[in-house]
Amino acid sequence: FLREMIRRKGRGDAFKLTCCPDCKAPGRPEYSCGECEAADLCRACIIRWHRYQPFHPIYRHTAGWPERVDPSDLGLRIQLGHLPGQVCKWRETKHVDHFTVLHTTGMFRIRVDFCDCDEGKDVPRYVQLLRRGLWPSTVDKPESATTFQALDDFSRLSLMGRLTAYDYHRAAAARSDGAGLRDIPASLLDFRQQFMTAVHGYRHITIFMRAGRGHEPNGIEGTPSGACAVRCPACPDKDLNLAPGWASRAQQWLFRAVYSLDANFRLSNRLSRSTNHTDPYLNHGSAYMPPATDYQDHLDQMDKEDIEQPSDCSRFGAINQANMKAGRGLRTTGMAACTCRHEFWQPNGLTTLRKGERYVSVDYAFCSAMKHSRAPSVMVTYDIACQWHKKLKDRLEKIPEQREVYTGAMAMVELIVKDQTVFCVPKFHLYAHRVLCQVSYAIGWTIGTGALDGEGPERCWSGTNGAASSLREMGPGTMHDTMDDICGAWNWAKVCGIGWVGLSLSERMWRAVLEGRTQSAIFTEFTDALKSEEPEAVEKWMKKVELWEAKPAKHKNPYQPAAKSTSFYSATIKQIQLETVQAQGRATTSVAARQAKFLLLALQIEADRYRVSTKRDDDGETITQATTRTKALNSLVREIEQFRDEQERLMPRLHATLSVEERNPDRTTSVTMKLWLPSDMPKDDACSPPGLRALEMRLRWASMSDELDNLMHQLRLRGCLNRFKILNISGQRANTRARTAQDAVDANVKAAANAYRRHRTAYFNLVGAGDWEKTMRELVDSDCRGLGDRLIEQIEKMSAKQARDFVALRKGKASSGETKYTLPWIWYRKGDPEDSDGLKITDEWLKSRARARNWVEEVWLVDEEMGRVLRFNESIARMW
Repeated sequence: FLREMIRRKGRGDAFKLTCCPDCKAPGRPEYSCGECEAADLCRACIIRWHRYQPFHPIYRHTAGWPERVDPSDLGLRIQLGHLPGQVCKWRETKHVDHFTVLHTTGMFRIRVDFCDCDEGKDVPRYVQLLRRGLWPSTVDKPESATTFQALDDFSRLSLMGRLTAYDYHRAAAARSDGAGLRDIPASLLDFRQQFMTAVHGYRHITIFMRAGRGHEPNGIEGTPSGACAVRCPACPDKDLNLAPGWASRAQQWLFRAVYSLDANFRLSNRLSRSTNHTDPYLNHGSAYMPPATDYQDHLDQMDKEDIEQPSDCSRFGAINQANMKAGRGLRTTGMAACTCRHEFWQPNGLTTLRKGERYVSVDYAFCSAMKHSRAPSVMVTYDIACQWHKKLKDRLEKIPEQREVYTGAMAMVELIVKDQTVFCVPKFHLYAHRVLCQVSYAIGWTIGTGALDGEGPERCWSGTNGAASSLREMGPGTMHDTMDDICGAWNWAKVCGIGWVGLSLSERMWRAVLEGRTQSAIFTEFTDALKSEEPEAVEKWMKKVELWEAKPAKHKNPYQPAAKSTSFYSATIKQIQLETVQAQGRATTSVAARQAKFLLLALQIEADRYRVSTKRDDDGETITQATTRTKALNSLVREIEQFRDEQERLMPRLHATLSVEERNPDRTTSVTMKLWLPSDMPKDDACSPPGLRALEMRLRWASMSDELDNLMHQLRLRGCLNRFKILNISGQRANTRARTAQDAVDANVKAAANAYRRHRTAYFNLVGAGDWEKTMRELVDSDCRGLGDRLIEQIEKMSAKQARDFVALRKGKASSGETKYTLPWIWYRKGDPEDSDGLKITDEWLKSRARARNWVEEVWLVDEEMGRVLRFNESIARMW
């Protein structure tokens, strides 16, 4: 291979030639072409061969090595305005000797002859260039151009490989003179700005050409907003793809459009010298970005009224930070977008974010998409849908009539009034919400969702994030037009592959049929097994869930878990507070209250000890840190002194055995001193008064449960922060801030895990080994894992596995154990050890039913979508 490549670089068989192979002129041919095969020719033939292919790399072999020859030096000329073979008689009056051209094979200087005779004297120069396949850098006396082939080549490379115009221009220059040995003028090497201008114009024109605007009488100027967007053929559209008689069908959820909203803070745009005047938005709202002027006017008017309502979902402090995110040095801080169930960008459904993920920007993106929607009902998924939809109707009604999105806003208001809207939270984000939101906005519990996960925007963003570094440096107009081009390429790839590529409709149907058959069989067997034992209970459950599915607003959600009983820990605190108030008129409080107060103080000391021990204690700490640590130690000493005083009253025998250091703690010994609670002593020790041991047992158990809940909450928060950082944060400064927040959550995770281990050790000392260890297991570091996509999937699979195990148990069969789950036990633990059966059969039956119903719905949905795709294509064909 090496020898043949060297041979190809050299002259090869040309050394055997004694005359030109074409014209038979005597002598060895001196010229060769790097593109044409067997093109070893004389000067006259090489010119004749390349009269209509002037941008092939031509080499001259005279000094023992190949020397690149420019077309202009060779004498090649491009005649414009005439048929091939014709020469304009007035070409000498209108020509450019060193016309610069960028082609896929490099950069060239060539003589261009413009037509000035009767056939072309009225045709502008830039039009003559366009008719020859050359995109002029300017319309006023152009002296440089880019070939259509180069523009198309760069367009594909940038859309598929995220190649920048800067790198493409460098590659073209290197192909022309990689070693920098040729005497190439600066004008040829400094062609990058002209090339980028040509790319901007080419993208602008092609998006209108592909939308058929060239066949419209009013052309580009009369293009409606969003008309150049590639539409989703599978989404319901009353005008294009719904089958006759759809309105009379029982399953109206088959005709419900699903839209997903999300923001991406990676797609920011740096504030530079470019302005809307020097770098205008050429498409002007004709595709995926909205009209810039209308959107800015909307922000200026509505931003004053857009006061973010406080969140009542405690899991989304991160969203509040996003709302307050500063935009120093940035023109825009990110983008908000609306996509459909099939992951198509919606027309005008992208907006830039001026300052964080504010409702005013998200509302505009959604209403822009709704302006083009022709669906009879709508479902919206959004990671903060529980907050966003509350006053949505009021916000939309405030949009003035002159806005572009007014039509879409009123269409959504009408659907809300008719109760034709559903709001859900995507599956991954759902676990970061409070329990009530997890039940009320779960996609899996909603009728007509199929196998939807609501995370479509995340997958769509993956197709744009590769261009984030380029988009950040662009001017405002170029950035908008480039996003239109990127979204158009994404949607077109989806259209081409919706039948058989990737997660196509056929692939979805195959999976839905398979899963639907499996989950339906599991649910049927599960239900039969339960009916054989509790037929009345099953009928009761079935009736409740069917009533709720028919009218969710009028019936209680059966998936909502029963209110969690107050832990013994919390109940004890309330009882002490009550008895303290009641005892204000008496001399003493009850012994039980004093014992409980004594134990609660001990638990508080243990927690304070951990916090003090985690603070810095070395020579490197600052004066402020040292002062804070000293104050914390002094407070701990006072708490232990108060504890010892109460211990002397409740445990006098023990107090008599304490040493002087234990009775009089100081800052040095307070962190490690043993408190001598019942859990620190043997079971039969007489120093422990009656009732105190049993009370500590109950407090330790309640504390373990509370700390596990706290640990799970912190892990959820850590998962959200990690996901948010990966998707939206870039740059050293922003990553440092995000890392600070992550460190704080990591510290909370460690504190909760340490507290659980501390209470578990004490409980073990009190009761010894037993069945309770199956519920409150030993916590290792690998159990402290946040909720990722894989972990959520394992939780759902574990639930399905429990249903199978129940059926197998009722049939007398052992569990198959085919799949080994590594799910941390904290996410699927049983309840209180006093419960006879930790597995809640009702919940598992409801989940099994929902899984079976979802996959059966997916079969119905995909079948309907297949028909809609065919009808949509037929409608579009008729329009063309």
